[in-house]
Amino acid sequence: MYYFVTLLFVLLSSKATLFDLSNICWFLIDLVILWVGFEKKRFSKSDLNLFFKFSLIYVGFCTVRSLFLTDLPFSYWVSDIVFLFKYVLTSFLFCALLKEKAIYYLIKVVFHLTVISIPLFCFQLVAGDLIYGFGKLINLPHAHFNGYVNFLIFTFIKQHPFQNSGFSWEPGAFGFFLNLTLLLNFLTNDFTFDKKAKWFVVAIITTLSTTTYIGFMFILLLYFRARGVAYLRLLFFIVPILLVFAAVIPFLSDKIVFTYDKDMQDMKNIQTLSDYYIQRGQEMPLNRFASLLYLIKLFGIQLIWGVSNIYEKTVPILKNINISNGIFAFFAQFGLIGLGFLVQRCYIFFKKFTENVELSVYCALVILIFGFSECIFVTSLVLCFLFLYYYAEPDASLSEYPEDPVLNSANATEPAF
Repeated sequence: MYYFVTLLFVLLSSKATLFDLSNICWFLIDLVILWVGFEKKRFSKSDLNLFFKFSLIYVGFCTVRSLFLTDLPFSYWVSDIVFLFKYVLTSFLFCALLKEKAIYYLIKVVFHLTVISIPLFCFQLVAGDLIYGFGKLINLPHAHFNGYVNFLIFTFIKQHPFQNSGFSWEPGAFGFFLNLTLLLNFLTNDFTFDKKAKWFVVAIITTLSTTTYIGFMFILLLYFRARGVAYLRLLFFIVPILLVFAAVIPFLSDKIVFTYDKDMQDMKNIQTLSDYYIQRGQEMPLNRFASLLYLIKLFGIQLIWGVSNIYEKTVPILKNINISNGIFAFFAQFGLIGLGFLVQRCYIFFKKFTENVELSVYCALVILIFGFSECIFVTSLVLCFLFLYYYAEPDASLSEYPEDPVLNSANATEPAF
């Protein structure tokens, strides 16, 4: 049952399925978690106290911001409170149910979905139209439009015919889940390159995502530091190799330069471009650098405390612009203060596993790198870090859970690689 709950939670976090777009699905998943939790007597008074204290801090922050800093209608404050009880509550319930098992189940479920994605991706390369047709045939709600199709465990996008989107909404987002789970896997196995890590790396390669590759390079540097590789050796041997790869692979350094130049042009003509997309009934995509600069231009110092969870409604043009910089989107939602709070909780969590300040700081920096490339800080999986630090037990042995055959048979059921 824990495995099934985790699978639902991961698919909810993927933002690719009907779960994310339907309020009734959020409500039903919350009910499933509550039912399992009460059935197995997993909830305690300390869990209630943890969420109550967090809620006081959150509501207090949103209230002070609404009364003294933003001067927005009451509906914006209501939306911020709804965010707490729709998004944050689900992540809390998942953590409170799984507790010390949460990390291990997350790794296991994402690993299984990753293994499933590889053959489906290979089939996509030779018969993408068949996969697209299969997805349309299933006809899940909100699951196919404009060359995009999803059938829960896999997503195919005609715009990315040679990239693996896995179970997420696009290749870069899938890469985020892969990188994050690879990092969690390293934390729980003392930075050992095991079978799971190899499968994650293979899947990372299939995304062909610039931001995913950059995040993976930082995880590699973290891995080498955790394995005791000295700074001097990293400086003279490993870093140059990574730089060569970045220069040779066309969708790394070349794409970054191209994206930056295009973003600067978009910034000069943003109103014209927005009108162009509106006339065609489409959203205007704004890349990482332009998203950063445009939000700074719009909100300025307000990015310190944020505007609102629905900040895009405060500026009409934003209703038709797709922001792609997760850090600054979060700044607009909850400010530097909110992101600092989240990263601090991430640091405490990582510190439990590494017992090393340097490595814990690197892990927190990796989370920020992920956020620069994707609007992922408000996904359920990332919001878990608001509470995982409280429940994580790095020394917990999986053999302590005889009722969980899915976990205890992990080594026996892993695909060979």
